[in-house]
Amino acid sequence: MAERAKVASIEALEDFRSSLVKYSQRTKSALDEVSSEMKRLREWLSYERRTGWEAEVRRGTRRLEQAEAELMTAEMSGLQDDLMSRKMAVKKAVRALEESTAKLEATKRWARNFDSVVAPALRPLDSLRDRVAGDLPKAIATLDGLVRALEAYAERDLKPRPAEGSEEGGAA
Repeated sequence: MAERAKVASIEALEDFRSSLVKYSQRTKSALDEVSSEMKRLREWLSYERRTGWEAEVRRGTRRLEQAEAELMTAEMSGLQDDLMSRKMAVKKAVRALEESTAKLEATKRWARNFDSVVAPALRPLDSLRDRVAGDLPKAIATLDGLVRALEAYAERDLKPRPAEGSEEGGAA
């Protein structure tokens, strides 16, 4: 007679299957979150940040124009104390405007290069997404089949077998 298999823990397979289902759901959720974060980042960079820096450049330009006008007024009035503070205000406004302009240009550059820089970094995630969407459901289905087969085998093995030589269900 063939040697019997010793099925010790179908529950361990069921637990593994359950863990695999949870892993699959969490991984899908995390990958979806990464994708949506990248979309939000692209929009933030392309629109919100850019428009924010454009507004700051406009405000800086107005402040510079105002500081220059106040400097001109101080020069016409001839007050030396006021003249020095106005010159410093103009320099401060120029530095602030240069900084805002530089940040606006950097933001535009980042927005232009976003896809070419981020896409290669996201490629492995696309591969993982394909595996999670394709391979994990197959693995879960395979584990389901294994559990059912082992349960059927274990039930068959537990049923009492008729003794050899005795007839079961003999004719009456």
